[in-house]
Amino acid sequence: MGRPRELSQEERDDLMRRGYRPVEIWVPDTTTKAYREDAARQAQASVEADRQAGLTELIDPGAAEDWDKP
Repeated sequence: MGRPRELSQEERDDLMRRGYRPVEIWVPDTTTKAYREDAARQAQASVEADRQAGLTELIDPGAAEDWDKP
């Protein structure tokens, strides 16, 4: 999946006349090591918070092994 094709000025004008506005959305790059490390840290923090709250029945003990599976 590449970049979407650019709209012509006429297409942009038409969409704006119809009540649309252009929006650019940036999302995290989930392929980076830093993202995966932070996601793992947040997941572990969530598990620990649940454990401290006594919600152990919701914790899947095998989930940690599944994290790195393709």
